[in-house]
Amino acid sequence: MTSSKELAGQCLGFIRQFDSVLIGTSDTTGEPDVSYSPVIYHNSRFYILISHLSPHTGHLCQRPTAALLFIEDERDSEQIYARRRLSFTCSAEPCKRDEQTWQSLIPLFRNRFGPIIDTLTGLNDFVLFQLQPTRGRWVTGFGRAYGFSGMDFREPEHLGGGSTNETSST
Repeated sequence: MTSSKELAGQCLGFIRQFDSVLIGTSDTTGEPDVSYSPVIYHNSRFYILISHLSPHTGHLCQRPTAALLFIEDERDSEQIYARRRLSFTCSAEPCKRDEQTWQSLIPLFRNRFGPIIDTLTGLNDFVLFQLQPTRGRWVTGFGRAYGFSGMDFREPEHLGGGSTNETSST
């Protein structure tokens, strides 16, 4: 059995390889959307700077939940059906421009993604969202899937074997 500490080390190491994340959202009728955004991981939360012109921004304003997916590149995968991936269910909250969160995170975005951030933050349609993970799943191959709670990786549970739902998670 993988401990919370081992799971955290694996997952955080995997996250550090990415500059962007796939985002799943839905509108008020349940119509799904998938998109992506550059992402910053800071203090056990994810942050995305996105435009109101994008559907996923409106979805997050209407229904403040999102699914995030970090997934191994196909070229790096030994088996296309078993790509390493880390997914999260998150609550979402916009950060106001005059709040401390905005003031402390925008420099992190600028340091990571360059001067484009000055242009984007100068546009009124861009909003910074804080995404707080509530549940996660780490899959490293066939029969190697773990569910956990939050970003402290509480209650790691090996998923697999037995039920159809568990098998499909790998």
